[in-house]
This record gives sequence, C-alpha cells and structure tokens, in this order.
Amino acid sequence: MIALTIAKHAPIFVILCGPPAVWAATEEAWALALALFAPSVGALGIFALSTRKALPDDLRRIEALVTVALVMLIGAVLSVPAFIVLGMPAHAALFEAMSGLTTTGHSVATNADNWPFAAHFLRAWLQWCGGLVMATAVLALLLPPGVPTQRLGRAGIDQGDRIASTRVQARQLLTVYVGLTCVMAVATMLAVPDWREGLALTLSAVSTGGFSPRSDSLASYSALGQGIVMLTCVLGSVSLLTFVLLAQQKPFEAWRLGSLRRVMLTLLLLCAVYILILVSSDVTSTGAIYTACLNLISGLTTSGFSTCDIPITGPAMLLFLIAMAVGGDVGSTAGGFKIARFGLLVHAARHALADVRLPRRAVNPLMENRKKIEPDTLISLLALLVLYAATMVLLWLQCLVHGLPAIPALFDIISTLSTVGLSSGVVTADLPPDLIVTLTFAMWLGRLEFIAVLVLLAPTTWLQRS
Repeated sequence: MIALTIAKHAPIFVILCGPPAVWAATEEAWALALALFAPSVGALGIFALSTRKALPDDLRRIEALVTVALVMLIGAVLSVPAFIVLGMPAHAALFEAMSGLTTTGHSVATNADNWPFAAHFLRAWLQWCGGLVMATAVLALLLPPGVPTQRLGRAGIDQGDRIASTRVQARQLLTVYVGLTCVMAVATMLAVPDWREGLALTLSAVSTGGFSPRSDSLASYSALGQGIVMLTCVLGSVSLLTFVLLAQQKPFEAWRLGSLRRVMLTLLLLCAVYILILVSSDVTSTGAIYTACLNLISGLTTSGFSTCDIPITGPAMLLFLIAMAVGGDVGSTAGGFKIARFGLLVHAARHALADVRLPRRAVNPLMENRKKIEPDTLISLLALLVLYAATMVLLWLQCLVHGLPAIPALFDIISTLSTVGLSSGVVTADLPPDLIVTLTFAMWLGRLEFIAVLVLLAPTTWLQRS
C-alpha cells in the first residue's frame, strides 16, 4: 500500500529535480545537471508503472502519515548526489538537502560562493517545494477525489479544522501559493541588483526557508530589498487559507479566521519588546534597530534570513528563543509550535484557573471562537510539546558532550527543531559528523511535527499481529 502510494507521488520528485537540472544545463554545469536529471527520469519510470493501479479506498491514516514522511526523506536523498557534485561529503550533502526540503535554511557548505548559480536555485527550489508543493501537488493534480486523497491531505496539509484536504481545496492552496510567489518575486527582483537573486530569495522567503545566494544572507542587500524579503516571509507565516478567502472576495471571513491578526499582533508585541531592549543597551540608530528587528521577524516567521549578528546573551537571546519556538501560524509554511496552538494552551491554562472557582456540578467546557475544544486536540498539543522538549534536551546533551558552548548550542537546536535556520555559529561545516546526522534527523522531525516520523520508525507499524 505504501509503495503504491509513494509511486503515485513520483511526479513530486520530477518537480523537485527537473527545473534545477534544466537551469544547470543552461549554465553548462553538466555534472550537476546529470545528478538531477537521473532521479527525474527514474521517478518518471516508477510513476509510469503505477498509473494503471488505483489507490484503494481503505488507505489508512497511519499509511498516509508514513507516506508523507517517506516522500520527504526520499526527496532529500534524491537531491544528495547534486550536493556531492558541488563538493560536499555525503553526510553534509544530506544535511543540506534536508535543510532545503524542510525549509530550515541551515547550511554546512564551505564553498557556496564558488557554486554556479544553478546550485543556489536548487536550494531555493527545494525550499519552495518543501513549503507547500510537496503537500498539495499530487492531491491537486493527480489523485481523484475520494478517501485516499482526503487522508493524504489531512496528513500533509496543516489547516486546522477550517479546511478539509480535498482535491479542490488543495488546488486552491497551491494556486494561492504560486500566485503569492509570483507577485513577491516581481517586487523582490525590482529591489535587488540581480533578477536571479530576487527569484531565489522569493522562493526561499515565501516558504519561510532562508537560503540566500550570498554568504552573508541579507546583510549586503539594500534596506528596501531586506524589507521586501521579510514581508514575503511574514506573508508565508500567515495561514494560506487567509489568501484563499481573500481571492474568493471574502475579506470578513479571512479576518475572522484570525491568522493574520495573530501574526501581526505577535510581531508587534515582540518587536516592541526588542526595541526596548535595544534602546536600553544604547542602540539608538534607526538603521541598527531596523536590521535587528528584521532578524527577530525572521526568527518568528521561521525564515532564517539574517541582516546582522544574532544576539547570544541577555534578554535579547531569550526573546529570540521564544520567537523561534512559537513560530508562524497554523496552516502557513512556517515551522515552530505555531501561534494559534500556543494561544490555545494559554487559553486552557486560564480556563483551568477559572474552573476551580465554579460550583462542583457546573458545566464549563473549554471554548474558543464559540466552539468546544475537544480533549483530543489538547492531548495532541501536549504530546507535541513533550516531544519537542524531549528532543531538544537530547540534542542539547549531545552538543554538550562534544564540548560546544551551552547557550549558542541551545539556540541552534531550537532553530533546527523549529526549522528556522538562524545560527549563533554552532551549525557549521566543522561540526562532528554524528551531530550533522542528528541535526538532519531533527529537521525532518520538526518539519513533520514528530508524529509521522515516529510512526514510520515504530516497529509496531510494520509488525502484523496474529
């Protein structure tokens, strides 16, 4: 069942590798082009063999989850030869590919400035595909409406309770994603000196990825260019359903959805606190405050672009850790715990405090937006929070065993698990190979929010009970 479902997803791998292969061929980077054309041809062959077989209606949720996890892993593995051609060892190449597909933006490349531009396009393209295309393209374009499409959609598209992941709705999300990319690409191309850089930056920004064609990320671009790129990241951190509703000329429903409101209020609050911290530290230059706030916005949107040095001490560090852990909103391309989920946990805590004041027989269910919150929702949130915290502690211990500085290591671990990509200088090519492999696994875990990967790796998933 899983093999057939993955075969139905084979066109995704063509989408992943085909356009960068064509770009590499136009630059006459033949080794890179061949490394990308080969998996494209293989994927087409596998898909051709599966076209006559339809997915049965008894596709289970666990099989859908495992398929989603494997599709992302296979996509990263198929991209590894391209990065090896660029001079990276195999474990670092897998890290770079996974960082792209999970829209993280961490890099362990040592000679990226010497790469052909096709390689920078490859990284940005991987992030753009990982942002939404991998979750929607097959549902929107290939699979017919039905139970398998719905279950695959629920496993791959995070839209909360406001959208059922059917083929039509996957098309709506994909159309909005492509449209948003096109609009912001034009704006970015006009603001940066090279249209190719503008395209690569937009592909990374709308997916909240963070790969930049320049080794200093956004630092050497103009203030206008930096602002447009970060605006794209903010739009990517809002639920894409907001833009679907706006495209359908339903502005009031888009506003009532609450995603845009949550993101903007969170940004304003964190930036206000950060400005107070900067001013109290005698940072009063408008330009310095502007670039510093862009870094914080990058952390909250989990995009990972940087415009200046990242603070690694004091209250500013704590603010960045909170921003990266919270992340963007549910239904967006951003990572992190998600603003809406954090708000729900805060609401649950306030409800618990109020509940103890009520009479014993009083009925006081937890409500949000006039809807009752089911216990399963809270259980899922608590499970995600526990898994996030446990993984963070284990990774931190591994870093400490290797003698890495404690606070910078914690910063980069949270950045990795939330698929942010900002770094305090710990994640570099000098990391021990075992740490690079572990952080690769952590990016995969964080992007799929743990459950799908853990289900894939659990022996009970594969053992048939008599």
